[in-house]
Amino acid sequence: MTPLEQLRANLCETQDEVRFFSDNELLTLLMQNKEDVRAASYEGLLKKAQADGVSLPDGTKTADARGYWLSLAKQYRPCTNRCLQRADEETR
Repeated sequence: MTPLEQLRANLCETQDEVRFFSDNELLTLLMQNKEDVRAASYEGLLKKAQADGVSLPDGTKTADARGYWLSLAKQYRPCTNRCLQRADEETR
């Protein structure tokens, strides 16, 4: 599977009728993330998580899928744990 195909699968972009990103946008995501499919997936899912619900004047509302996309993004969130130096140790 190519990185583009993997990214498309991670972003649930495999069916043409529900595509959010164009191939050029997916390639740009990969390029911006140095060909790291996981990082590109995380960024793409965060973009998809923008609030998309609609409220009409008559009180009608459509469902918002933000929570769904954010829960998928958690799978690809980069690890930000860093080793911290003890305060009582010398700096190397």
